[in-house]
Amino acid sequence: MPVMTKTKHEELVIRLQTRYATLFDVFKPRELKNNGEGLSGRYRHYVSPESMCGTRGDAMEIRMAVEDFKTILAEIKRL
Repeated sequence: MPVMTKTKHEELVIRLQTRYATLFDVFKPRELKNNGEGLSGRYRHYVSPESMCGTRGDAMEIRMAVEDFKTILAEIKRL
């Protein structure tokens, strides 16, 4: 069982919460801007666009948030 100072524990908890909140925020769903958002090529629109959603963050923001979250989890894992 890891043992650490309360200050270190609080710091890790705050960082974990902050990074989780960022990841959660960029992955929240949003309505499509148009019926063909995200499509390319010969397909111009979804059959049922009301069943689709986008994310608030773009692909790069989501990748970065995931990597940040993985980093804090790795730090906690090392305890």
